Amino acid sequence: MYTTNIALAGLTAAGKTTHARRLAAELGYRYVSATDILLEILGIDDASETVWLRRLSEINAARRDGSIDGELEERLLSMNRACQRTVFDTWALAWIGDGPLVRIWIESDLESRVRKCLVSQRGSRTSPEDARALLNEKDLFNRWTFQERHGYDLFLDRQRYDLVVNNSHLIPQSTNSAARTGVETLAPILNAATACVMDSDSANAEALLHRHPQELRRITVSNDR
Repeated sequence: MYTTNIALAGLTAAGKTTHARRLAAELGYRYVSATDILLEILGIDDASETVWLRRLSEINAARRDGSIDGELEERLLSMNRACQRTVFDTWALAWIGDGPLVRIWIESDLESRVRKCLVSQRGSRTSPEDARALLNEKDLFNRWTFQERHGYDLFLDRQRYDLVVNNSHLIPQSTNSAARTGVETLAPILNAATACVMDSDSANAEALLHRHPQELRRITVSNDR
């Protein structure tokens, strides 16, 4: 039985929440959302799936001095140290977390994330232009925040991650069926690759990399787990 915690990250609308929830369910793990903790700290009751559309500027302003992020990170660090069998849906923990931790990044380019955003926010009648502007604003703020706080670049730095997967090509249209197909295609690959990392299984990791060159960018297997 696996016990090591998992930190799953990716830019907004990359699919990290969907895959973090699914991975947690597959492993029988607890799921923890950094966004939900952030909203609790801020005293915001809006649903995490839609809050960014309405209150992004307000949230960014509250986070600008770093104190909110500091409290969020301390909570995540404390939970990671105290808990086992937990999937954390979060950016920072992969970089600042101590102790055994599987670190996963979901790569997804801007246009694929725009399509995913349009699917998830269909009820709000968000346009492609509005989704692109929202994602750009949120991306740039978070990039600046993590460069200031921790000295790493959310856009470029991947060396801390054990597993880097890519789904940019998997949702070619902004439709529910395309989104479902993309999730169903990536999920078993992600699960198998995660098992390779947790089992320190370099042979199967190499085989997966050869079978899924588009979806798997890197699997780093260590014998220290």
